[in-house]
Amino acid sequence: MHLAGLSAGKAFIREVARTGQTIGTVHTLGALHLGHAELIRRAALENDVAIVTVYPNKIQLRPGGSYDFNLDDDIGLALRSGATAVISSNDTEMFPPGYRTFVSQGDYHLRLDGPEACLKEAVTGAVRWICYARPTRSYFGLKDIGQAILVKRAVADLLLDCEIRFVPTVRYKNGVPISSRLRRFSRSELDELSCLFTALNHLREEIVRGASSVKDLVASATSQIKFRRFKFDFLRIVGADSFEDLEQVKLPFIIIGAATAHGLRVFDNIYVPDQDTLQNGAPDLWIDLPERS
Repeated sequence: MHLAGLSAGKAFIREVARTGQTIGTVHTLGALHLGHAELIRRAALENDVAIVTVYPNKIQLRPGGSYDFNLDDDIGLALRSGATAVISSNDTEMFPPGYRTFVSQGDYHLRLDGPEACLKEAVTGAVRWICYARPTRSYFGLKDIGQAILVKRAVADLLLDCEIRFVPTVRYKNGVPISSRLRRFSRSELDELSCLFTALNHLREEIVRGASSVKDLVASATSQIKFRRFKFDFLRIVGADSFEDLEQVKLPFIIIGAATAHGLRVFDNIYVPDQDTLQNGAPDLWIDLPERS
């Protein structure tokens, strides 16, 4: 079912709450893909009701920018993946005149991806939806590790009664993570981008072998990245609790990298919360690449 607007969505949520059913939510900007489908599948599996929200969060977009998505397509994918309801909204509802409230977490939103990543705005958008839907559980993909960790922190700090569940990254079999940002990229560009994940995983494997100097590790991995159409931006190893660059590797940590093409910066990461993930790699989900183009 599709519920257009906050009022219709709220009436549905109140009825679900009245009957005591559990709610799982997935909050999206639109342009849903197989990564979102996995979030929705898990929300449906682990709860009585799965709600997907679709709204291209105005404050995450560059001034004057637009977000390319097809609501009908998104509704179809969400329902096929197990969603009970899709709630959509618009700028008029979400940001009426006088809106002024943002979730502040100090400078954490600047530490992981830089000021252009709009992490503060992404966290604010997610927390607003959680306050609106009051879910039992809300699901976030590890592809967007910064948002996932900071939303979990915000929910705990604000005493919101919601469990934040992390869902593994869905990757093409060449290692590239599924992303709305990549939907216009050709197969050959995706093949080229795969060396970013290869470098990240090389870092993890070198750490398993005993390497610990972040400066040496990053230099070694960077030498493996061979881009022609992409611009290499960075490789970093940061603390998972602080998002600050480490000098010596210690758990938990995040290996993160970025590259730019077509005016878009694309990110990849490996989140290493424990020794098991360090030894065996993240529990990613792998799918076939699209046809060559």
